Amino acid sequence: MNCSQFTPCEGRTEIVDADGRLIWHNDDICMVFVVRDNAPVVLAGLSGYGMRPACELNNEKGAFPIVEVLTSISGRTMNHQRLTDTREGSQLRFVAAYTYERGMRHVLRIDQKDEHSGLLTETEFSMFPGVSAVSCQSRIASERRLPVEAVSSLNLTVPLDAAGGGVDGVEVYWADSTWAAENNWHQAPLREIGLPDINTNINPRVPGARFNLSSRSTWSTGEKLPLGVLTMGEGIRRSALIWQIEHNGPWTWEIGEGIDGLHITAGGPNGDDHQWAVVLDERTDFVTVPASFAICSGGWQQVVEQMTLHRRALRSARLAVNGQNHDSEQLVIYNDYMNTLFGNPTADKELPLIEGAGKLGVDVFCIDAGWYDSADGGWWDMVGEWKPSTNRFGNLGLKGIASAIRKAGMGLGLWLEPEVVGVRSPIANELPDSAFFCRHGERVADDGRYHLDFRSPDARAHMDDTMERIIAEFQPKFFKFDYNTVPGVGTEIDAGYLGEGLLGHSRAYVRWLDDLKHRHPELVIENCGSGAMRADYAMLQRLDLQSTSDQCDPAIYAAIAAGASMSILPEQQGNWGYAQQEMDDETAVFTLAAGIAGRLYLSGFVNRMDERRLRLVRGAIEAHRQVLRNQSGQVPFWPLGLPVFSGDWLASGLLPYSDNNETGYMTIWHRGGANSVVVEVPQGATLRPFFPKPGLIDKSHGAVDWHVEPLDGTHVRLTVSDNRRSARVYAIDMPDSTK
Repeated sequence: MNCSQFTPCEGRTEIVDADGRLIWHNDDICMVFVVRDNAPVVLAGLSGYGMRPACELNNEKGAFPIVEVLTSISGRTMNHQRLTDTREGSQLRFVAAYTYERGMRHVLRIDQKDEHSGLLTETEFSMFPGVSAVSCQSRIASERRLPVEAVSSLNLTVPLDAAGGGVDGVEVYWADSTWAAENNWHQAPLREIGLPDINTNINPRVPGARFNLSSRSTWSTGEKLPLGVLTMGEGIRRSALIWQIEHNGPWTWEIGEGIDGLHITAGGPNGDDHQWAVVLDERTDFVTVPASFAICSGGWQQVVEQMTLHRRALRSARLAVNGQNHDSEQLVIYNDYMNTLFGNPTADKELPLIEGAGKLGVDVFCIDAGWYDSADGGWWDMVGEWKPSTNRFGNLGLKGIASAIRKAGMGLGLWLEPEVVGVRSPIANELPDSAFFCRHGERVADDGRYHLDFRSPDARAHMDDTMERIIAEFQPKFFKFDYNTVPGVGTEIDAGYLGEGLLGHSRAYVRWLDDLKHRHPELVIENCGSGAMRADYAMLQRLDLQSTSDQCDPAIYAAIAAGASMSILPEQQGNWGYAQQEMDDETAVFTLAAGIAGRLYLSGFVNRMDERRLRLVRGAIEAHRQVLRNQSGQVPFWPLGLPVFSGDWLASGLLPYSDNNETGYMTIWHRGGANSVVVEVPQGATLRPFFPKPGLIDKSHGAVDWHVEPLDGTHVRLTVSDNRRSARVYAIDMPDSTK
């Protein structure tokens, strides 16, 4: 196909009505597009679950185009630094619109063209039934040579008029994320964090300010999270909007203001931030990275519910394509790394841990980093060959350790870092330079590691051969795929721009994951990246579990776990529980509690535990398995509001989203300060102790008394007997009708 043409479409052609409106909707979402002869298609109305349908309202003032395309030869129509008001975007004109089905999704495609430059755009909106969310993506092509430096994945008009509010009343929620301090959420009025009111009545120009976040290189969640939330309006018209960028590499999102109205623009790499560009011509087109948004009435918690449902739908659709099921969501996994072996496995250390984990009844025993190291401490810069150590496991070898794991009733798990090759690895000499990221004519190295480029047939063949060999020889049930290397802006190999090479690799890597999963749908794979430095939904719709952190301190881990459900499905949150024999009862409960309502990812020296401590860990596993039975039908909630990372009290939980499940769960941590707190619960719900069960801890081993006092139909006071660190998990027994 000639890339300068529109993609053929067999869908139904949509008709623009006499008022120039094109309306697309399901039972929850309604989108109103306005088509004019002298303007690009704009999103003039948007509503979601619980809101009055946008098609019944007037068009939003200052509606924004549905796609923005920034080129180096035409720039913007205004002199500012935002990704909007692009001249190419403003010159697009409607050509046609189509609706069709793709799997379970309903899809709307709107085609536009700029007759002057030859730019063609195909913008797709898709939604799953029963979810108040939409996915967005665009393809761009050109009939003539056109250098593009930014293109939006989504460009939303915020429905302020529909919410009965203005920019002054908008609140923004965003999150910082760094190694061992992930999910640090913040909230502020939009006017206070970068969008001052410049009084456009006196200054008749588009405000140039924006509030924006972006990421660099391949840690998509290494500094900020690729999502945000807006709340707007008041009273019964109050509503909320959430968006996420589904890309395992660089991204940017921004909030900006027009003469009238507010926009959210989000997408992948761009020229200014990431040294990315694409030159369109008769042979070259470009498809943006995917992004999604959800909208509904209510506040931030309600819209996170809708995004949770959307993430589940994304994941389910991907599992179906790869021939997988949801069985992985029931597994309890033990991993020997965190606060335990820290990448130094040997036979004499592993065998007692295997015996101890087997007595706990876990499903998988994962040998973390170091199983391939024969150089006494070379597990970091010797990676890449992925052959078992010749000296760590004695006469047993890794095969003997794997056999011991299976004899103890568990499946084998292995740690792997597929995208890197250590500078001391034999593979570094066997593969050509073209298999690696290169800049300035040299391989890119970061802390003793080279980075594979998965566009390279040699790189892919190496990892395909490696995976097939390991699977055939050791029959693992589980892999932990880690990612600890940041290769910078990109690669110059087969790329006109460094960022183009990086984007190509990022996309090639997820295709490789899809191929691996399709060949081996029974494999369970954890997504890790120095904790959660690449916890995006390009990765998480494909992989089964997400390590939420590498944080070793349970007090800090509580804050990370409390905020995790804002960006990660509860059934994918691998929250470490690393209880130890030497801990007092409350410290052991504190660390185990983090995983009960998410995914309990066990570690710790279980071989050193007496029967009393083992009973506590078994109690945590038993409670967790009860949660897992219905977890995929539940949505997160925060009974203390948005978690404060440094707060004395932290709480998060799960509530049923339908009448089929009448029990929710709440985890609450006390880290100091006041000895009581009031939490909000659903109307008529009651709390009962869930973990630890009576008898598992006692005062002689440091236990704290917790007291529950109902205050009214929606509030409960929790009081602790002293200010030592402690935590509890409560079951929330719901009344008959909660939704």
